[in-house]
Amino acid sequence: MISRRTVAAFVVVTIAGLAAAPAAQAQCSGINMVEQQFPVTGAEQTRWRVCWQEQAKNGLVITAAFFRTAPTKPWIRILWDGRISEIFVPYHDGSPRYYDVTNFTFNLVPVSAADCPAALGGASLGAHVCKEVRDRGLAWKDYGAVRRGQELALWGALGAGNYNYVMEWTFRDDGTLIGRVGATAVNLPSKPMMPHMHNPIWRLDIDLNGFSGDSVAFGTHAESGNNGTDTDPVIATETGKEWDPHAFNSLDIMDSQLKNGHGEPTMYRLMATPTGGFSRHQESFTQKDFWVTHYDSSEMFAKDLPTYVGTPQPVANADIVVWYKGSLHHHPRNEDGELVNGNSWKGEALIMWTGFVLMPHNLFDRTPLVP
Repeated sequence: MISRRTVAAFVVVTIAGLAAAPAAQAQCSGINMVEQQFPVTGAEQTRWRVCWQEQAKNGLVITAAFFRTAPTKPWIRILWDGRISEIFVPYHDGSPRYYDVTNFTFNLVPVSAADCPAALGGASLGAHVCKEVRDRGLAWKDYGAVRRGQELALWGALGAGNYNYVMEWTFRDDGTLIGRVGATAVNLPSKPMMPHMHNPIWRLDIDLNGFSGDSVAFGTHAESGNNGTDTDPVIATETGKEWDPHAFNSLDIMDSQLKNGHGEPTMYRLMATPTGGFSRHQESFTQKDFWVTHYDSSEMFAKDLPTYVGTPQPVANADIVVWYKGSLHHHPRNEDGELVNGNSWKGEALIMWTGFVLMPHNLFDRTPLVP
């Protein structure tokens, strides 16, 4: 049987052979394709091409992401598919324990000009997704020399009952990709002041330079006396890994053929951006923070990760998928609202964020965004 990826690769090769079109052109069209050069005005230095879809349950899904380091350089595929696989919400008194993706069919809610103001770089993509092109602050500073960075962000809000989950994907001018989920709207009406957790789990089908030949290493830092050491062993078979804040753990995704102009291997480093530690619950899929699996189109549900790795397959020099769990500890406060007259809730839970950063390593030949 020909796999989905084999068909896609055949189509891309055929199109490229007939029309000399880059692989990045054969993915999507209309509002579902977003292309952004950086800087936004003036001569191009870098560019992203991103495909997205709106899907029931998963909300805003990235179905392709390509980046090029210069107008004369080839497109490099970064993502085949990126999505929120689950949002697990356990309450401190043991119940409820919501699976907001698996057990419900929630959809994105409408966005308006108030969500996505044009004056601040916003533009609506259909009824439910906002595109923002915005300043991201300092890219670098060297005394009097300075460069402010720019980024493209796509976001939509999943309407999960009383909660809205803002799903944001950000593509920066230096090739960095950021995923975030923000929890907001109204606390659970039956338990408005009950502490609880929000645990989004991302499924990231990273196909660096194509789906074949990818490997994942587990980055670890250690200190001994005055000396520091960094190790980055390749993960051989499917597994889950725990994040240690003292070890600066990361998942480092590399392709066997992709190198920069200096011959240095290119990788993308997946790093946590937690608000605290990571949650541990009785559910076995919450016991690990990173997971690495071999690509299987039927393996889409984070709660089943322990089963997926039960008979470990090789994931070195293979077609891989990485999973990342973020955690928000929501301890309700008066700033989230108040109970009026004993029966009416007034207020909004201010947004809380968790997510990850995918940072390029040896993608460029030199510092980007420098004259």
